[in-house]
Amino acid sequence: MKDLKDFFTSEDKAFVLEAIREAERKTSAEIRVHLENKAGEDIARSASETFLNIGMRKTILRNGVLFFLAVEDRQFVVMGDDGIDSRVPDGFWDNIRDVLADHFQAGLIAMGLAEGIRLAGDQLAKHFPRRMGDVNELPDAISYGDE
Repeated sequence: MKDLKDFFTSEDKAFVLEAIREAERKTSAEIRVHLENKAGEDIARSASETFLNIGMRKTILRNGVLFFLAVEDRQFVVMGDDGIDSRVPDGFWDNIRDVLADHFQAGLIAMGLAEGIRLAGDQLAKHFPRRMGDVNELPDAISYGDE
């Protein structure tokens, strides 16, 4: 297994983190990225467990978003908390998923993540606009399965 902290270059990490900050300037939603080597048999279940384990449910409006990547499995999930899912239409995540998949297939992981995160921020701003006094409820950081 690879050390996940070495998956991205420092430039790639900075690029992804800036995309999170840029997206969160438009919306009160909280966006996180998490890397695992392997997701196990059910990536959706692994992503859901990670969602809970890294505190994504701690937002007041239940509007956390997780970009979960299983790098060795070459799989990913984008998931939102209940507050998002109760407000957005079916298929809300589909175009974000497609943008990620296109970039990932081309080997452009950081670029795909950044574009997907910005797109999520744009779309979430319609349902969860940033308001005066909005605070950053979750850290803008990439988390790793080996932490």
